[in-house]
Amino acid sequence: MSLVRSAAPLALAFALTAPLAAQSVPVVSLAKPDAEFAEPFDQVTAVRELRDGRVIVSDLLAKGVSLADFRTGAATAIGREGQGPGEFAFPSGLVPLPGDTTLLVDPGQRRFLKIAPEGKPVGTVPFPDGLGGIVTVRGADRQGRIYIQGSLFGGGPGLGGPDGNGELPDSVALLRWTPGRAGFDTLGRVKVPSIARAVSGGSNARAVVMRQQPFSASDEWSVAPDGRVAVARAGNYHVEWLGTPRASGPAVSYAKVPVSQADKDAINRQARDTRGRFTVQEGGGGGRPANVPPPRLPEPDWPEFKPPFVGAGARMAPSGEFWVQRSQPAGAAPLYDVFDGQGRLTKQVRLQKDSRLVGFGATSVYVARTDTEDELQYLQRFRRP
Repeated sequence: MSLVRSAAPLALAFALTAPLAAQSVPVVSLAKPDAEFAEPFDQVTAVRELRDGRVIVSDLLAKGVSLADFRTGAATAIGREGQGPGEFAFPSGLVPLPGDTTLLVDPGQRRFLKIAPEGKPVGTVPFPDGLGGIVTVRGADRQGRIYIQGSLFGGGPGLGGPDGNGELPDSVALLRWTPGRAGFDTLGRVKVPSIARAVSGGSNARAVVMRQQPFSASDEWSVAPDGRVAVARAGNYHVEWLGTPRASGPAVSYAKVPVSQADKDAINRQARDTRGRFTVQEGGGGGRPANVPPPRLPEPDWPEFKPPFVGAGARMAPSGEFWVQRSQPAGAAPLYDVFDGQGRLTKQVRLQKDSRLVGFGATSVYVARTDTEDELQYLQRFRRP
C-alpha cells in the first residue's frame, strides 16, 4: 500500500481568485496538493528537493533528518542524533550546494553535516573561524557561497558583552562566506527583533535566558541562485535587492493587524513547549557544566499591532521570486507576497489554514500541513504558480 496520498492532477493544483484591489495583483490559492506524504513529522524545519524528485526533510522537534520519496512513500533516516562524524545535535536549516550536495545546519555543535546526493552523511564542516555567537544560515548561491546572518551577541555565547548586561544592537551584518577561504564579505545590515534577556549566576558561572519579544518588527531576507540577496524592510515595507544589479521596489500598502488575545494565547503555548531548544551555560570549572538555575524572564511586552510581515517567514524560489509571509489575524490562512527581481509585488499566494511554506523544488512548492487533532505535520507538494 502506498504511503503517498494522491490528490488532484497537477493542472488543478491551484486556483486563481479575484485580484486584490488595494495592490492590483492576482491572488493565487494553493487548494489541493498533487501529493501528500503520509508519514507525519513533528516539525518540518526545511526541505531540499533533489534532481530525482526525492526530498531531504529536517525535523527539528523529532531531531531527525529523512530522505523522503513521494513515488514510493519510503522515508529513510539520514544520520542520527549525536556528536560523531555522521551525527547532529540540533537539525536546523538545509543549505543546497551544487550537484545535489546538501549541508545540514547544526548550530548546537557549530558545524554543518555534509550530505551526499544519495542521502548519506559524508562528514562535517565546521562553522568558519570568527563566526561568534548565535548565527542564522539562510542558504547558498549556485557557486556554493554560503549566506549568514550575523549574531547579536559579540561578547560570548548569548552574553552581548563582558558582563552579560551590555546593550544589544538593533541590527546585524549580513555575511557571505566561501568555504575553504578565511573571512567574510559583508553585504549589508538587517534589523533584528527586540530581545528580552535575563542573566543568573556570577562571574565564574552564569546562565542566560533570552526570548524574542512577540511581534517585534524585523527585516527578512533570502538569497537567490545568482547571489543577489532580497531584503524585506520592516520600517517602510518594501523589498531591496543587494548585489549586482541593486534594486529597490516601491512601498507595499497593508492594513494594520491588531494583536488579539488569541495571538497571545498561541505565543504563550509555544513558550511552554521546551522541545527544540538548546541551552548555553558558561563556567563551572574543570570541564563541568555550570549548572546555574536559569533566571526568569519578565512578561512579554505586547504591541498593539503586528508588523507588516511574519518573522522568519521569507523564502526564495529557484526562479528568483522572493516570497514574504504577510501578517494575518489569528487563525487566518497564511498569505504570501511574491516579489520579482526589481522588488515589485507581482502576486499573492494563499495557503490553506494550518499550513506553512517550508521549501521549493525546481517547479514545486512544499508545504507543511499541521493536523489540528494530533499536532503532527504532513508534507505536501504543489506545483509552483
